Amino acid sequence: MPKIQRFETQVNWLWYTADISEEQAEEYRKYEEGEIDEPDWVYDLEYDLIKDKPGSDEVEYELID
Repeated sequence: MPKIQRFETQVNWLWYTADISEEQAEEYRKYEEGEIDEPDWVYDLEYDLIKDKPGSDEVEYELID
């Protein structure tokens, strides 16, 4: 019996910010330039959601014999 398959991908966009010190900003700049590894404190910050955008759906259909 033939079937049709639907594959759906959902994408959401969320922007978060966190306040950091001047020392942390300088350390992060060094990370961006490849001088050091990513600082551990990046994951420990208290982030606030500042903007979101509704997701979009991409759908693909495939006929299966």
